[in-house]
Amino acid sequence: MSFENPWMLLVLLLVIPIILVWRRAVKKRAIKIRKFTEGAFDEKLHIGNHEGLRKTHFILFLMAIVFLILACSGPNYASGKEKIKISGIDIIIALDVSNSMKAQDILPNRIDCAKLALQQLLATMGTDRFGIVVFAAQAYTCLPLTSDHAAAAMLLQSITPEMISMQGTSIGFALDNALASIIKVEKDRGKAIILITDGENHDGDAVKAARRAAANGVIVCTIGIGSLVGTTIPELNDNSTVITNKKDENGKVIISKLDEVVLKEIAKEGQGIYVHASKNDLGIVAIYKLLKNINKTTKDTWRTTHQTPLFQWFLIVSILLFLIEGLLPEGKRNSTNENNL
Repeated sequence: MSFENPWMLLVLLLVIPIILVWRRAVKKRAIKIRKFTEGAFDEKLHIGNHEGLRKTHFILFLMAIVFLILACSGPNYASGKEKIKISGIDIIIALDVSNSMKAQDILPNRIDCAKLALQQLLATMGTDRFGIVVFAAQAYTCLPLTSDHAAAAMLLQSITPEMISMQGTSIGFALDNALASIIKVEKDRGKAIILITDGENHDGDAVKAARRAAANGVIVCTIGIGSLVGTTIPELNDNSTVITNKKDENGKVIISKLDEVVLKEIAKEGQGIYVHASKNDLGIVAIYKLLKNINKTTKDTWRTTHQTPLFQWFLIVSILLFLIEGLLPEGKRNSTNENNL
């Protein structure tokens, strides 16, 4: 059995505190009755007061709620399976999110241009898996390898330079992080890292990191984004309007320019290719065509061919339990009790 809304099952955890609250209320009620009654009067007070019926009411109501929650979770019965073969490669994108990626020498800016190209890539990836490492002076995996390309596309929209507070560009750190993420999965599967950056590297270990990746069977390709002449880095207000340009500690306007030399060396040592992004083509298509020729893992898996919805049965049971609970009497008065009133 599978569920269309499995998160609804977490609501079932509320059953536990409901039972505990009910039990506590029953105990408090019993204590109050004993406090204000005694002897024969206590017996008269309890005539027609059926604790068993109260308990039955509660159980029926609780079970009706449980079946209603199960119905809302969208239960399905999988009937029919077929064996299929799937194949694919793993690609980790190491995306530069340093402040220099805000430069607008490629419109609307470097990082948004890169995100748009990656969205287009995701639409063509088929069974290939996709992951994202973002970096500036630090690096971390914000999306582990996944074949859920729709989720990856949604996450891409939220990536901004503000994700990492420590600024700078540590390409070596980014490549090592991407390598650690990708070598943990199937060994025989084709693997690649695509580095997207303006190449302003602030550490000296980037080329060595590419060499380490190649030694582990991971191809490293690089995309240089930005102009060779360079441009300023805008600082924006809340309305995305440029208010000034970023300056260094001495008050001098910073000019960010693409460093192709290091990116070409990284691609060479990583046994991949280097592409200079243009306004019309980031170069991701050319790189993906290359990567599709590397070894792909092919394996057998089972796919469900038909799902039968079951929510209506749970809903019917829930309604019946609510009706039974509503029609069940609370108790009836004893004739002795009526004569004494």
